[in-house]
Amino acid sequence: MSASFHLLDLTSQAIAVQRLLRGRSAQEKLDWLGARGHLNQMVTSLANARPVYRFVSIIGMDCVFFIDGDELVFIGDNTTYTVNE
Repeated sequence: MSASFHLLDLTSQAIAVQRLLRGRSAQEKLDWLGARGHLNQMVTSLANARPVYRFVSIIGMDCVFFIDGDELVFIGDNTTYTVNE
């Protein structure tokens, strides 16, 4: 995977990130993201919930998401959404 990709804002760069990570395992995706910012798994109280992560980029832009197959599903105020081409 590209070592030269500069990840500044995951939500606005989601299409390019998903393109780069397509077909990779969830752990490979998390490792790639973790190498480009701060990635933490969040504690949730929902039974059987998917793991939820908070990503903070090197310039401080943050987002919360979970992985559903090859897509990052972002969590916002009262909504979840994906970014598609």
